[in-house]
Amino acid sequence: MNRLFVGLYSGPSALGVDAALVRVHGVGADITFNLEHFLHVPYSPDLRALVRRAAGTGAVDVRTLGTLHRALGENYALAVRQLLEQARQAAPATWAIGCSGQTIWHDADGRFPAALDLGMTAVLAERTGLTAVADFASRDLALGGQGSPLSAIVVSRLFRHARECRAHLHLGSIASLVYLPANERLLGFEAAPATMLLDGLMHLLTNGREPFDAGGKHAVQGRCLDPLLERWMQNHFLQQRPPKCVPRHEYGADFLLRAIDQAKRLDGTLHDTLCTMTHFVARSVAHAVHAYLPAAPMRILLSGRGVRNGLLWHLLEQRLQPIVVEKTDAHGVPAEAVHAVAHAGLAALTLDGVPTNLPSVTGASGQRVLGQVAPGSSANWSRCLAWMARMSEPARALAA
Repeated sequence: MNRLFVGLYSGPSALGVDAALVRVHGVGADITFNLEHFLHVPYSPDLRALVRRAAGTGAVDVRTLGTLHRALGENYALAVRQLLEQARQAAPATWAIGCSGQTIWHDADGRFPAALDLGMTAVLAERTGLTAVADFASRDLALGGQGSPLSAIVVSRLFRHARECRAHLHLGSIASLVYLPANERLLGFEAAPATMLLDGLMHLLTNGREPFDAGGKHAVQGRCLDPLLERWMQNHFLQQRPPKCVPRHEYGADFLLRAIDQAKRLDGTLHDTLCTMTHFVARSVAHAVHAYLPAAPMRILLSGRGVRNGLLWHLLEQRLQPIVVEKTDAHGVPAEAVHAVAHAGLAALTLDGVPTNLPSVTGASGQRVLGQVAPGSSANWSRCLAWMARMSEPARALAA
């Protein structure tokens, strides 16, 4: 049995949406995922600015938030249509969409842990005719979990090796780490803020002209301000043991503005600030690897847009020696496609009735089938319903 699913992912940096067409083979413990096609659809400048405003300061009214919710749904639907056209696949051949949504708020440690992901799945289902599955984090949060990283169960199917202890490091807005031992249970956690800091600094330092530091070309022109780096490394989150989730609100615009001011007091330039922040990301990730993994992996597979940053890559290689560091491209999935592939996998597992949150990763009190479902067309939904009925007895479990 093989089925086609679409995965959509849009990170906090608000650059656009990643879309992956994934062929899913088998069910339950035998499931595997193969990437068929991938593309990135950029947000318009206006939409990017609005997402940044909503996620950064929250200074948007309810009407604007509702409009953004709808606009993101339309953008996701456009990405799906473009993906299927490029892959020369008709929508009826595809089963469902797994959508990350655009995260505006994620707080796992507050009095009432909650996540808010925008992107109207009803619009996505209506425009494409495909069943859409989204809001994966909320059920895990309801169980006392961190709500992230939920991709661990798919990552294990993509990159685990029977004879080699590995880890997967996703260098996106957040650096998330999944430990992949050959014969033991998975572990995972969010290790540090990553490109959200570098992108946020670039946005402030260039007044929005450059959304990210392409290749690390600006950071490499600066010097590391060691007193400032040591100060940042004392942050309570970095000393907290897993399971844990990066408190996004603590590393937002206020943190970045303070960082710029602190650098100026040390006679640092704008390049120095960015260089020091790049060192901070690399050192925080390396600290997480050395301090919180049961044993050093033989190999760490990197994905996410951060792999394009040459300085960050170099610093990670230095701090992680002698561990082999390489892109996931060498293992069948392009580095920038991994999260989109993971969301296609999560949607497939939801339809299969497989619990996809792992307590050893998120800290939840139990495992559940995740996601909120928006039915597609009558024909598509009938097929999905019939499949889910077949899968429900007996319930299938995915060995982790």
